[in-house]
Amino acid sequence: MASLSTSAQCSTSDSACRNSPRQMKQVRPKLPLLKILQAAGAQGDIFTVTEVMHYLGQYITMKQLYDPREQHMVYCGGDLLGELLGCQSFSVKDPSPLYAMLRKNLVALTTATAVFIFPFLLDESVVQPTWRSMFLGTKPGSRVVC
Repeated sequence: MASLSTSAQCSTSDSACRNSPRQMKQVRPKLPLLKILQAAGAQGDIFTVTEVMHYLGQYITMKQLYDPREQHMVYCGGDLLGELLGCQSFSVKDPSPLYAMLRKNLVALTTATAVFIFPFLLDESVVQPTWRSMFLGTKPGSRVVC
C-alpha cells in the first residue's frame, strides 16, 4: 500500500507547500525521480506537483548544484539528476529539460487529472529568473537561508 505524502509535513509558512484545489492533484514519480525526492527528505511515493518541485529544490540546495553567482544555472553533470535530465546543466530561464523530465517521470494517478496537473509543464514560456524562485517559490532578490 502506498503511503501518502501530505502538506502536513511542511510548515504552514512554507509557500512551496501551500495547497489549493489545483495543487492537490497527485502524481507518482517513477523510481529514479523518487530516489532524488527521497534523498531530499520526501517520504512516501505519492506527491503533488508542488511537492515534487519543492523537493527538487531541496535536492539542488543539498547537493549545491546551483551556481552561487548565476543562480539561474544548475550544474547537474555527474549527478543522478543530470542522468535523469540527460544533460550536464540547465538554466531555469530555459527549463525545458526539466519539464521534459517531469513529463516522462511523473504519472498522474488518474488520467482525468493530467490536464490539471501538467499545464505548466506544457507551457515552456514560463520563465523563472532563479532556481530558488522556481523550486522554492521565493522572489528574485529576496533573502533565502538554506
